[in-house]
Amino acid sequence: MIAYLRLFRADAALIAFVSYLIGAELAGSARWQDVVAAALVTCISTNFIYSFNAWADRRIDARNKPWRPIPSGRIAAEKALVYSLFLLIMAVIYPFFIAHSLLTLLLFQLLPVLGILYSARPFSFRRNSLLSTLTISIGLVTPLILGYSMNTAETTLMPLFFGLFIYCLSVVPLKDIEDAEGDQAFGIRNLYLKYQNRLPLFSLAGLTADLMWIYVVPDPQTPKIHLTIVVLATIACILIFQYCRLNMQKLYRTIIRTVIILAIILNITIRWG
Repeated sequence: MIAYLRLFRADAALIAFVSYLIGAELAGSARWQDVVAAALVTCISTNFIYSFNAWADRRIDARNKPWRPIPSGRIAAEKALVYSLFLLIMAVIYPFFIAHSLLTLLLFQLLPVLGILYSARPFSFRRNSLLSTLTISIGLVTPLILGYSMNTAETTLMPLFFGLFIYCLSVVPLKDIEDAEGDQAFGIRNLYLKYQNRLPLFSLAGLTADLMWIYVVPDPQTPKIHLTIVVLATIACILIFQYCRLNMQKLYRTIIRTVIILAIILNITIRWG
C-alpha cells in the first residue's frame, strides 16, 4: 500500500491540501467540513492526476526518475492503472455529495479532466511544453479557488487568483530542467532543451510581471504582502541557483518546498493575523 501512496508525491499532496484551506480562510474561516473537503481533493482528485501520470510516464520515468514506484518494480504497471482508474471514478462521484453549486461542482470535476488531458492519449498535453505548463498551472490554482468558492459566492479575490496563476505560469516551466534527459529521448517538447540557461530568465521576467500585477490590483482585501513574499522568495531561489552555479535540476523542487513552507505560514497568519 505504501508503494501506491508513493505514486502521489508528498509535495503535491501538501500543496493541494494547504491551498484548499488557504482558500477557505480567505473566504472567512475554515471549518471542519473544509478539512474533510481538502482531504478529499488531495487524496482522491489530485492523487488521481499524479498516479495516472506516473502510469502514463512510466517509460520516461525509467530514464528520468528510475526510483519511482513503477520503474523500480515496486508496483506493476497494470496494477497502477487499475488504482488510477479507481481514483478517477471516485473523483467523479464524490463532488456530487459535497458541492453546493454548479460552479463548485465544475471546479471539482475540472481536476480529473485536467489529469486526463495531461496524460492520456490522444490528448497527452504532457508532450507539449506550452499545454503542459498551462494544464499544471490551472491544476495548482484550482484547489485554492475551490476552497474559496465552497465558502462564499464573492468574487473580490479573483484578481489574487489570477496573480497566482501568473506565478504558476512563471515557475512551472522550470520543471522541464529536471525532465530534460528523458524528454529528449522520447521526443517530448521541452522548454529547457530549447532555451537552456535562458529559461530561468524568462521565469524571472514572469515573476517580475506578477509582482507588478499584485500592486496594480486595487482591492484592499488582497493579501498583497503574503503573495509578494512568495514571489520574492522564488526570485531569490532562481538567482541563487543561477549565480552560485548550483545543480539546476534541483531548482524546481527547492522552489516547491519553499512555497509549501510559506503557504503553511500564510495559512496560519490569515487565520490568526
